[in-house]
Amino acid sequence: MSNNRFGSLPNWWFRSESDPLLSRLKSNTPGTGIAAMKCLLAISVLIDFYSRSAEISLTAFEEITGLSRPMVVKGLSVLESNGVIEVDRGLHTNRYELTVQRSDAKWAKVPLGTIRKNLKSISNRGIAPFIALKLYITMLSFRMNNKQTVKIAHITLRDHTGVQPAQVRSGLDVLYSHSLIHLMPREDRDINEYVILGIQ
Repeated sequence: MSNNRFGSLPNWWFRSESDPLLSRLKSNTPGTGIAAMKCLLAISVLIDFYSRSAEISLTAFEEITGLSRPMVVKGLSVLESNGVIEVDRGLHTNRYELTVQRSDAKWAKVPLGTIRKNLKSISNRGIAPFIALKLYITMLSFRMNNKQTVKIAHITLRDHTGVQPAQVRSGLDVLYSHSLIHLMPREDRDINEYVILGIQ
């Protein structure tokens, strides 16, 4: 388990030109998408920071995500089938590893305390939580390593998530209400600046 204040999330799949992971998670099955994204965030704060792998029980996934056991299994299956994680089932407790590509070893910081405390309170049903998690992972992936904030336009969020512009607000409201992000005062009408809460 990481001793850092943040987890390490390799995110080469975010920059995939062919078919990025977030675009593969469709709004007609929001529950499955929510499960996959919650499991991804959970793994990033449960694994060892350096090896990016750890033995994690289904109970631990349930506790941090608020998902039922069948939905944890479904979410992990989505991640594994898309090559985002590798699973070693030869142990008493499965070992999960976040995959890294040699051509793209970049990673995003995930605030450990914030995710451990607040992820489970986000609903596991509905379009707004589905959109919210897409937006959150996108913000984490765009944030520069030396900053607590990220500047990003709605059109950029739309392009990287497949979320319709009219739906962005509902997703942002979920993130605000669950203390995952904070909106900075606006200086530019086209670009918003968000504080990623828990990142120092």
